[in-house]
Amino acid sequence: MVRKVQPTDLSSTWKHTLEQDGWYRAHDALRADFAALQQMLGCFAAQLGEGRPLTRPQATAAGRFFAAFLKFLHHHHHNEDDIAVPYLKTRCQMPEKIAADHAQLDALLDRMEQQMGRLLSPAAVTCIQQRPLLEAVADTFAELHPMCLRHFAEEEAEAMPLMRRHFTPEEISKHVVAKIARSMDSTSVGVMLRPMTRKQRVAFAKQEQIPFFIRWLFLRMAAKHERTVWRPFERECLRASASA
Repeated sequence: MVRKVQPTDLSSTWKHTLEQDGWYRAHDALRADFAALQQMLGCFAAQLGEGRPLTRPQATAAGRFFAAFLKFLHHHHHNEDDIAVPYLKTRCQMPEKIAADHAQLDALLDRMEQQMGRLLSPAAVTCIQQRPLLEAVADTFAELHPMCLRHFAEEEAEAMPLMRRHFTPEEISKHVVAKIARSMDSTSVGVMLRPMTRKQRVAFAKQEQIPFFIRWLFLRMAAKHERTVWRPFERECLRASASA
């Protein structure tokens, strides 16, 4: 049930920009991973076009990166559907399209997960085997990527301004951010913080009122993700053409 809408516009209580919000930052992290996956698909296509099959180290690095991306995107949808949107609905009417989009996006993600599994399987070892599997992944990605970008843009243009209009940052920190932070594992933290510099990570944690010890843990998680997931992926999957 929607309560009476706040009579006062609370937007002025937010001292940081919308682009610095955790919600927006999560979108930025996903946009960065989408860009990396797009680059990976291009590198893999070029490599197979040159007659060089994907190697096991490439498959391992790609599989680990994609699994982290997938986990974070599903976690992000859960945060919106089960934590953020229900709370925001207590004061304002949220766009119903958010949940509807999630169902469509989840179906595409499930399809791409299965296709990536086949592409990166030890059973696919030759270029002849890998080319059609890569094409299938690329076709699904071509549907998923623009749909996600539109979805993010719509939330940023509609849902986020509503949040700022009807709630203070302190309320969102207590009833939304705190719950999301408790639900994040090392993978989600790593994906979320990867595009930020260390200085930006510290500033963001302070902005979101994350306690010092938890902030320290989050920074360690981000460093581990960069070391064990991002750098191997970057080395094996984004420089394939250059290493020929």
